[in-house]
Amino acid sequence: MTDHYRRLAVFVDRSSEEHFLWVILESTDDPAVWLDLETGDASYPSWIEAHEAGNEALMAYVDDEAIGPVTEGTLDDSDVEDD
Repeated sequence: MTDHYRRLAVFVDRSSEEHFLWVILESTDDPAVWLDLETGDASYPSWIEAHEAGNEALMAYVDDEAIGPVTEGTLDDSDVEDD
């Protein structure tokens, strides 16, 4: 088994003039396609508050801060780069 690095991102969506929501996304094998993993339950009065809450939620996907978000999996031929 080889750990796979997860490409995760937090972004803030402005649902109205005074309501901001955070969303956690994960990139797929196609770098142009991102999947919604999680959306915050509460809205925030400012962008920075929503961003900080989203980053806190993102840390739940990280077991080791020195390594970052990884998940176990097996490599196939498409994952191996030729030297």
